[in-house]
Amino acid sequence: MVRRTSPQVGKSARAAAMRFLKIRPRSVGELKEKLMIKGFSSAEIEATVLDLQESGLLDDRAFTKSWINDRLARPFGFRRIVLELKDKGIDGDIIEQAVAEAAKDYSPQNAAMELARRRWERSPDIDALKKKKRVLDFLLRRGFEAPVAKSVLRKLK
Repeated sequence: MVRRTSPQVGKSARAAAMRFLKIRPRSVGELKEKLMIKGFSSAEIEATVLDLQESGLLDDRAFTKSWINDRLARPFGFRRIVLELKDKGIDGDIIEQAVAEAAKDYSPQNAAMELARRRWERSPDIDALKKKKRVLDFLLRRGFEAPVAKSVLRKLK
């Protein structure tokens, strides 16, 4: 079955949306903001977003799951991931569900330890106290919770 764009959706708004989605997946909030910046009316934006959601090309749940998986692979902590998703306009309930699902298979302790070891070995000539401070700051910037980061630092030698 071939899906056609509904007549009320402006071709230029849909074309612009498709260009944005071609670059990378976007959240509904991100796409609305991009289309608004391009100068499309609220009605055109809403119609385009609705059309893309109905066709399955725009899905905040799938976007959130993909974003979390990508960030955990790098790795980042959940605190930073949640902030990034909120900035992208994702609903809090969607974030909460996706994080709970991802947390089942992810150990922040192991990920933080791996990052800390790499960072620790990067600067062998620095005083241990200064090095610990740098590693702690790094882990906190990556979104790991303070208790996890401090626990990891105690294990480093």
